[in-house]
Amino acid sequence: MPVKKNTSPDVIASLRSVVPGIFDAAQRSGTGHRKHAVALYNLQLQCHDADSEGLTGEDAFNKEFIRNLNKILGIKKREPSAEKVVKLVATFVQVSYEKDVQTLAQSKVKAGADADDVFEDDEELDVDTASSRFVELLIKYLLQGFQAKEKLTRLRCCQIVAMSVTSLGEIDEELYFDLVKRLSERIRDKEAGIRVHAAIALSKLQSGEDSDGGEVTEALLGLMQNDPSAEVRRAVLLNIAKSPGTLPYVLERARDVDATNRKCLFLKVMPPIDYRLLSIEDRERLLAAGVNDRDANVKRACVRMIGESWLTFANQNLLELTSSLDVVDSPAAARVMQALFAAYPEIPENLQFDAELWEALTPEMAFIIRSTLEFFSERKDADNVDKHLPEAMRLARLLETFGAKLEGEQDDELRPDLEFVIHQLLLVAKMSDFPDELGRREMLTLMRKMVLVPEIPENNIEAIADIIRKLSINEQDFIRIMIEVVSDVRELAPTVTKASPDDVRLEALLVGIKSLIIIKYILQRCFDPLSEGSSMYGLLTECVVPAVQSSETVLQEYGIECLALCCLLDKSLAVDNIILFAQAVKQGSGELHAKGLAALLDIAFMYGIADLAPSLGEPSDFVSLLYAELESEDERIQATAGEGIAKLLYAHRIPDPSDVLEELLVLYYHPDTSGNDALRQCLTYFFPAFSYMAHDNQAVMQQVAVRAVCRLAGVLKQQNSDAQSGATHGQAAQQIVTWSDPRILDAIAAMSSSSSVRSSVRMGTYSQIAVDALKRIFSESPPTRKVLVQMLNKLALDENTPHTQLQQMFVLVRTLAQQGLFSDMISRNALAKFEALLLKLLEVESVDDVNLESWLEEPEMVPIFEFISSLDEDDGATSSASDDNEDAEHSQSPPESDQEAPERSSRNVLTGLNVSSAIPIATKTRTRSPLKRGREQHIEELNREIDELLDTDDEDDDPESYLSAED
Repeated sequence: MPVKKNTSPDVIASLRSVVPGIFDAAQRSGTGHRKHAVALYNLQLQCHDADSEGLTGEDAFNKEFIRNLNKILGIKKREPSAEKVVKLVATFVQVSYEKDVQTLAQSKVKAGADADDVFEDDEELDVDTASSRFVELLIKYLLQGFQAKEKLTRLRCCQIVAMSVTSLGEIDEELYFDLVKRLSERIRDKEAGIRVHAAIALSKLQSGEDSDGGEVTEALLGLMQNDPSAEVRRAVLLNIAKSPGTLPYVLERARDVDATNRKCLFLKVMPPIDYRLLSIEDRERLLAAGVNDRDANVKRACVRMIGESWLTFANQNLLELTSSLDVVDSPAAARVMQALFAAYPEIPENLQFDAELWEALTPEMAFIIRSTLEFFSERKDADNVDKHLPEAMRLARLLETFGAKLEGEQDDELRPDLEFVIHQLLLVAKMSDFPDELGRREMLTLMRKMVLVPEIPENNIEAIADIIRKLSINEQDFIRIMIEVVSDVRELAPTVTKASPDDVRLEALLVGIKSLIIIKYILQRCFDPLSEGSSMYGLLTECVVPAVQSSETVLQEYGIECLALCCLLDKSLAVDNIILFAQAVKQGSGELHAKGLAALLDIAFMYGIADLAPSLGEPSDFVSLLYAELESEDERIQATAGEGIAKLLYAHRIPDPSDVLEELLVLYYHPDTSGNDALRQCLTYFFPAFSYMAHDNQAVMQQVAVRAVCRLAGVLKQQNSDAQSGATHGQAAQQIVTWSDPRILDAIAAMSSSSSVRSSVRMGTYSQIAVDALKRIFSESPPTRKVLVQMLNKLALDENTPHTQLQQMFVLVRTLAQQGLFSDMISRNALAKFEALLLKLLEVESVDDVNLESWLEEPEMVPIFEFISSLDEDDGATSSASDDNEDAEHSQSPPESDQEAPERSSRNVLTGLNVSSAIPIATKTRTRSPLKRGREQHIEELNREIDELLDTDDEDDDPESYLSAED
């Protein structure tokens, strides 16, 4: 190794100026780092083996380098100058490793070794050089910073190690295990940025043996699955070694909660991997997650992966790619193909389907043909549709040919493929216009013949119904043809034969099911109202009603479904049979229960509860029936009921929506529904859509806001220790207030109109939330009071708030402050903050400037003073009296005609009042009473449980115990 001995002393003496100069130059520009790294390497060589005052030149260089590196270890993240220095250090480590490799190769060549055998022995690369010793010293030094108290120091040390670890070359085994140990500790650091760099560095240390299940891989997999930071999961996803053992966990990121991570999976992680290494099930799950993703960028990334990577691995052969998917049973294959064609329209435009191909269709080829024709049909590209679509006569012959093959096929494994091909041909036939009369007749005859096939799949019956509807002149002609088909099917019912009674019963059952399936598809395609003379009434009395009355559960299920479809076409029929659907909901089980509930909700949505309820009693009885389904242990039933009730509210089909909306709010935040994703996803969309659709809807949300928050405070107060608690009561209150905010509604309205004006009337209903909350505080338990007082400051009160309501709020706030109901500092500060806001809106500087005597003369203030006076008079009464007063005040009834009573009440209040103090009332804390939910038994039970918990809390009601409990 060359050393410039004649200049070494001068070089060592100039280290304190040259090295800082290189670091300074690297900070000034984002380019040229390799040039600066080469300069550092040459300087390191010059300092090698040179002595100066007892220190070797190598030690002097190392110390000077570390001294300059220390200056950036405490600099904040993303500081440009510090980032450039980190890049310089990483580049220097890389250059040192490359130069050592080149030097070793040159020495071996000079020694006479074959150039091809220079690196044949890996052990010879482990040569002790100044660069290798410097890298080892640097890593050991940075490892000390892993334990630093300052997070910025830990971050920079992990960052430098992460960027340098790929260029370490051969390192000491002890240092390797120490590095793995320290990095394994840092991936559990509380700072996400540190975990990111530690994970990147750790992933570079996976050996070939470790990538399938060693400690490093296990730690990284746990990090990728469970780390709360999306950036950390992304770092592991991009850097972990891809192997048969890690791929299943990598594919799980297709369902990551972060859209960027899902996008990275499809754009960066999966394209280099041959799709044939994945099982068919893994391919299906990956593609289904990608094309069904709600984020458009993720969906595009998935399609790009298919079009640019998977098609490349398939040699640009679409048929080969389709063969790798399970098109026969795949629910996502159709969407994948349509998304691929939409992104790359040149693919379907270049496809050609010759006559020989039509005669020898495979499931994959039939699927491609159908997808291509659907693509052109959706684009209204009639030329390409006519180009590829065969004539009706030829299509009928193809269907007949493959039908004959299916009938003669004895191998059960091949029959699904033939059924799939026939289904694809039926879907192709739906896209035909049948221009020639001969082809129409041939196709109609064939369709009627195919329906009679005993083992025809249900999806083929649906396709045949669509084709016959297209072949029919009008709806009445379609009904006539389909009724004839049903008659033909029923004629296949078994007669008296030598077969056993069980076989005859089974055959009759199958014929009955098939008839009901056909009737279902007839009704789904009818829109004209039923009439007494309609031929559909014959099917109703001969097939549907006997099925509903049958002892066979499966017939009852199909019968209920068909009867519900009939009711959607005839209101009088719906009114007469609503009791039947209610009975199916109450007494049915399994699928019968689910179909009865769906029928009940659909009919209510069509005609409204007010018109249907008389058959069941009162509208409240109808709603109570739906309430009971919200507490079903079956998540599917619960989600169906929640979605149906939400639709009824949205369509204004429920007479009194406030109570129903309150129930949905409690259900949405209740811990028991945390695992019901279908229900919560539906309600997540419903609440803002309902609230921001109209001012009347938002007024209902404002009316129930306080009641819902009070109930949720009791339900959610134990949630902090629950791992799956979801939203806290504070978050729930914040969301409800947001949905009640008229500003958001006005902003949405302004987007679709030229102007939007916020009226005082709208702010009046919004600010009523604060008045209701303040009145509830007097009678609620301490935890609920805390939630309510914090909710006050979440309300967006402004100059549009009615002055009368500001006065009402101020009187109630001052009363609460005097009564001293809040024992914790957070609640007292929240009340003081709200009082300061009221003073600002009232345009007064302090409490002393408020003229309370003049307020007594205002009629709008009388209810508030009467409410406060009732607290004095009913100090020892139960909380039910307080609830009655609240209900009376919330209705905003006018003052009594006799003015003497309210005036006398106001004067009594005034006797204990001055402008700088609040109204003196009793300070006794009363137990919260149950909410009046007598019509819903399940709500009563829930309230009793809440009251028991609150009574337990009130047994020890001193402030110190409450504060300790809060801590």
